[in-house]
Amino acid sequence: MGKDSYALITGLFMSVLITGIVIIIIWLGDVQSQTKTYIAETRESVTGLKVGSTVYYRGIAVGKVSAVRFSPDNPDIILVPMEIESDVQLKRGVYAILELQGVTGLTRVSLQDSDNQAEPLLNSDPSESHIPIKPSLIDRLSVSGENTVNETRELMLRLNQLLNEDNIRHVKHILINIESATERFNVLQDQASKALTQVPALTTDARHTFAEVSNLSRDFKQLSSQVQQDLTTLSDQSSQLMQTGNLVGQQLLQVTLPRANTLMLQMQTTTRRFDRVAATLEIDPQAFLLGVESQPPAPGEPGFKEPK
Repeated sequence: MGKDSYALITGLFMSVLITGIVIIIIWLGDVQSQTKTYIAETRESVTGLKVGSTVYYRGIAVGKVSAVRFSPDNPDIILVPMEIESDVQLKRGVYAILELQGVTGLTRVSLQDSDNQAEPLLNSDPSESHIPIKPSLIDRLSVSGENTVNETRELMLRLNQLLNEDNIRHVKHILINIESATERFNVLQDQASKALTQVPALTTDARHTFAEVSNLSRDFKQLSSQVQQDLTTLSDQSSQLMQTGNLVGQQLLQVTLPRANTLMLQMQTTTRRFDRVAATLEIDPQAFLLGVESQPPAPGEPGFKEPK
């Protein structure tokens, strides 16, 4: 009876164990089927990242890293497949950052969203399921620090070249020249102060001069007005004189000159008559008392008779 009981208990235990194993296998199969595969890729180093590293999305653990390998198409690219819980919906603008886990040296994957693309990311499309891995803050600071060290080194080299003996001598000469220029500037400042003390007197003289110029301008305006009036009067008188001259000229041409011409003709006729009278008196003075004897008609005149 004892042996039968022990066999029964052993059979029940084995049945429960097998049932439990089957349930665990089925449960694990269900968990595996409830994940989505996304692939992160980068060209940088992924030191500390291993299979099984935790994947965080906005600070919450949502999956594990299933592999870390090189891309078969491009050896420069490292592919990191990740199994993400199926109920986690990623966006198109999602990107990954590698973060250190304390002082262990291990690395975890942190997924972050960008604000420029809010559409859901589909893992069914291989081109969309690839998530870029961007440098973390420490990586950026490391690169920036290295660049800063290189720039500082280059700056020190340039400073060493700049501060050689020749340049130091030039700097000394420049400082001496600056000191001399400062002394000259002080002298110039003293002279300017003296000149500024004379400005009020010059201002007073300038005001008097401006007042005299103003009075002179006023007198000049009055003189200009008087001259303008005189010129206007002279212009009117000149117009009247020209009109009178035109009238006199017309009277002289139309009346006086014709009469003077007639008078000249009459004077010429009278002069010829006086000449004939004078010639007659000179030849025959008695003719002035007795008169002039009538002359016989000349040839061609009426009453002319030829001598026989």
